[in-house]
Amino acid sequence: MEHEQELLELTINSVRKLGLTIGESHAKQFMIYLAHLMTWNKTINLTAITDRKEIIIKHFIDSLVALVATNFPQNGAVLDVGSGGGFPGIPLKILRPDLRLVLIDPVQKKCSFLNSMIGLLTLHNVSTFNGTIEQYAKRPLDHVIDMIVVRALKFQDIREHIPKLLSLNGKVVLYRAEPVTHQELDGKFHLVSETSLDLPQKSGKRVISVIEIAR
Repeated sequence: MEHEQELLELTINSVRKLGLTIGESHAKQFMIYLAHLMTWNKTINLTAITDRKEIIIKHFIDSLVALVATNFPQNGAVLDVGSGGGFPGIPLKILRPDLRLVLIDPVQKKCSFLNSMIGLLTLHNVSTFNGTIEQYAKRPLDHVIDMIVVRALKFQDIREHIPKLLSLNGKVVLYRAEPVTHQELDGKFHLVSETSLDLPQKSGKRVISVIEIAR
């Protein structure tokens, strides 16, 4: 097992290479997250990646690249659809504690993990919803969503439910391997920006597509 200090430094250095600011307290939260994720992953399939350094880069750092690609409004309401092991929502919340976050996942056991993670990290203004985005969109909403982040699901599988949830100037942040196509936007959505970034340690490329509803 790698020494925690080495993993801590990898996290801090990787975040700073993205041009983001991270304090040691936030980095230690990532270490708690890592240990808890590894423990739960033995009984629940939260991630296929089992190497700690790879989890840091391919889950934690990868989740944070959206903060480089677009602006999340201060105290903004963020919906993480298909959160699974908490990616990208929890890493975003660690670095941006002002965000109000809802983690959606249809698997009860994954929601149990997410709830335990929220408690362990004492994260405020974070809740989980055990269900699909379709089920979530049918509920009476107590507030509109400023940002919807999507890392594990295909855009076409959730696109029809997005207009019911987003605020007037709300945006959808897609974590992808390739740029979005005009066919996917279908005239109903507008591409705001697209950013391609290389993950640290030659861990691959990430494309962040930011879209909004065409008005």
